[in-house]
Amino acid sequence: MDCIYSVPVPVVKDELKTPNIARFVGLNRGTSKPMLTVAQLAPIKDKDPYLYETLTKIVSSVNATSQAAGVDPATPAPAPTPVASISVQASNGWFDVSVTDPSNSRPGLFYFAESDTTPAFNSPRVYFMGASRNLYLQLGNQTLYWRAYSQYVGSLPSAPITFGSPPTPVAGGGTTGPAPLPSSGSGVLPNGQVRGGNGFGVNPGSRITRQTIL
Repeated sequence: MDCIYSVPVPVVKDELKTPNIARFVGLNRGTSKPMLTVAQLAPIKDKDPYLYETLTKIVSSVNATSQAAGVDPATPAPAPTPVASISVQASNGWFDVSVTDPSNSRPGLFYFAESDTTPAFNSPRVYFMGASRNLYLQLGNQTLYWRAYSQYVGSLPSAPITFGSPPTPVAGGGTTGPAPLPSSGSGVLPNGQVRGGNGFGVNPGSRITRQTIL
């Protein structure tokens, strides 16, 4: 008596027949190019649809993580929306700075404030505010111009917004302290050149180097 064996045949889901490329590479619509793309996945789709689906989910997860952490070395993430405004008041050498930013940002957004003795901000002092939008510090009897901006790790910094338009100077009052040393800027500097609005830095060296193994 002959025996007939039934071998289960993998069923290819409709979504694998017509793949959503954006989903497979972990690229949300409207964002920058994904960090990881694996062209070798295409021939696997028909041979082993389950392996194909598993690998595409891994690629999607890697790209989602890289976008959240800002570790793509190829292209910086877009700059966040500029802050709405910056307010500054001063008395007895104390400067009170407040940044207003009602934008719908994701976690991990950091703020920077800058002060300079000229409205051109050619050599600004940089104050890292972290996730806070308030800064209270003693700078003595200086007359300073102020501006603020935001940045994610791995993104470009937003366009700086000044206090006043045109920039308005704020006098600290009180006792005059020592003359400030020259500004050393912040973050990774392009060719070692100090500049304002740099934040963490926009040079490719400020991000993690990608290891290519595929």
